[in-house]
Amino acid sequence: MNRTSNNIISSILFVGMFIAIIINDHLRIYGFYTYKYGCYISILISAIMSSIIAYFVEGNIDIYMFMVLYEIILYIGGRIGKTFFIVDILLILGVIILRQASFFKELCNTSFWRENLLNLIMISLFIALYSFALYAYKALYVEKTKVEKLNKYLEQQSKQIERLTITKERNRVAQETHDYLGHNLSALNMNLDVAGKIIRQDPEKTRKIINKCQNLTKESMNGLRKAVYSLKEDNRLLGLKDSIEKLMQNINSTGNVNFFFNFAQEVEELSLDYKNIIYSIIREGLTNSIKHGQANKIYINIEINEGNIDIVFKDNGSGCSKIIRGNGLKGIEERIFKTGGIVDYKTEEGKGFEIEGKIPIVAR
Repeated sequence: MNRTSNNIISSILFVGMFIAIIINDHLRIYGFYTYKYGCYISILISAIMSSIIAYFVEGNIDIYMFMVLYEIILYIGGRIGKTFFIVDILLILGVIILRQASFFKELCNTSFWRENLLNLIMISLFIALYSFALYAYKALYVEKTKVEKLNKYLEQQSKQIERLTITKERNRVAQETHDYLGHNLSALNMNLDVAGKIIRQDPEKTRKIINKCQNLTKESMNGLRKAVYSLKEDNRLLGLKDSIEKLMQNINSTGNVNFFFNFAQEVEELSLDYKNIIYSIIREGLTNSIKHGQANKIYINIEINEGNIDIVFKDNGSGCSKIIRGNGLKGIEERIFKTGGIVDYKTEEGKGFEIEGKIPIVAR
């Protein structure tokens, strides 16, 4: 039975309070309380007003008190959340106890508590289970949110790694194409230049040079094809010394360049990664010596000292007053710096060009 059914003023008062609660909840739910503590005050108002209406009106309005508890548990954390939780639980229990007593003085009688003890225990158990279920749901929701954020982060990282991998591979292919074709084209240009000068004086030697040019062209095509398909040409290196000597032969077929090559045999025992670096440095050095320095004497020394690979490449070319780092020299630096090594260039106008590299050998 509605306790206010016989009192129009009380009915109007409680209907007004109910409408006020609805408006307050609407403003809170749809974000009109932009200030954080405004939302807290709004929830506290809803809890107090719903308790007042539940006490006087009874009926299904009791459900609303548990909806307020639902919102407190799920959306308010920290000390404020715990405080609001305790306040709302006390309001719910207070309303239930006060409705059981006809007068406040009954609360002081032990008989009242004996008669209603079981009822209060069941209600308290229900509230505890309800709260536990909400906190469990909140914990699962929080974990689900964390997993979603982690998955999103990992997806972003995966895309970034993929982009970096693609960029790195493009740079590698570009560097390999530059180094390989640059060396072969420089050798090809020098051979053709010599062939053009001796074509009438020595046809037989010219024929050999032209054959060498054809071989260089085929090798260049093969190297370009492998670069396009991202196949690392240097992986073919089975013997580093033989591979370097082949580079020298591509240039020395004209007989105009003298090589002084010193190679320590223990270098052949290094891993393929180190061999690739050494090979690339020598190849770039040869290309620069012929293409830019116009050298006719080249000194190459490769040995191992105190756990380091020492590389010295020197020519007697024209040299320069100022070093300009193109793709070739930058490629040498990049390869050596990645190993934690150092590289130095020495040159003067008319006094050739020298590359000194030191690469630490790391146990693998």
